[in-house]
Amino acid sequence: MSNRTLQTDSLTSMLNLCRQVIPYLDGKFETLDSTFLTTVEDDQWLQGNHYDQATIIALRNDLKRLFPDAGEAYYQARVWHLLCWQPIYIAFISIYGLQRLPDFSQFKQQRQHNAIIGFTFQSEQMVSGTPQQLIAQTKLHLAPLIEHYRVQLDNVERCRPGYADRFVADLIFGNLLKVKALVSDFSGQDILSHATLWVEAMGLPQKLLETLTSNPDNSIEFVRSSCCLADKIDEELCANCPKIHKNKQ
Repeated sequence: MSNRTLQTDSLTSMLNLCRQVIPYLDGKFETLDSTFLTTVEDDQWLQGNHYDQATIIALRNDLKRLFPDAGEAYYQARVWHLLCWQPIYIAFISIYGLQRLPDFSQFKQQRQHNAIIGFTFQSEQMVSGTPQQLIAQTKLHLAPLIEHYRVQLDNVERCRPGYADRFVADLIFGNLLKVKALVSDFSGQDILSHATLWVEAMGLPQKLLETLTSNPDNSIEFVRSSCCLADKIDEELCANCPKIHKNKQ
């Protein structure tokens, strides 16, 4: 069996697993000689270039039409979450489910009205290794991709690193808790050690690790550092909202 066949099989396995875990996480492989021109402005796709601003603006406008009274802070928080959720979930599913990491350097995401759902990879390359090794590898393609989205959003409306980093860290830490729920031998200490590796690889502030605390029974308590402002449309706070924690203090 050729190396390319193995790479294709690995990518196919990852795409299938993503759909099994989250049906909306529906992706495909797209060859570079596809008829879709990635150098043309198209507000239906995040292509990984400066044309992404048009997609971000269209996404934001759709959110404003759907939730006209939610407010600017909600639109910013929601857009940033939507830009980041797919690549981070894909990385987690691939690393912890298959001990693989895909190449995010030629990665595209699809906008469907007020949501980012669907994606394509234009590279079949998959890196193999332990979770610890693969987390370190995320600094090569995943971290630059997330920073690219932040810069593009910042060109549309203010999105500074400190604000963006809190949301990214919360996505990562929340997913580590999900890994513990699914993997029996993934301990509370594993959450803390892997969180440190993720923070280092993604270039996040070390201070964000303080949102994770270990209890005497080895369970982990996590309080988000970012607020998605979902209460602006749902009229209630998320279970792990930092506002709830602040009110208890």
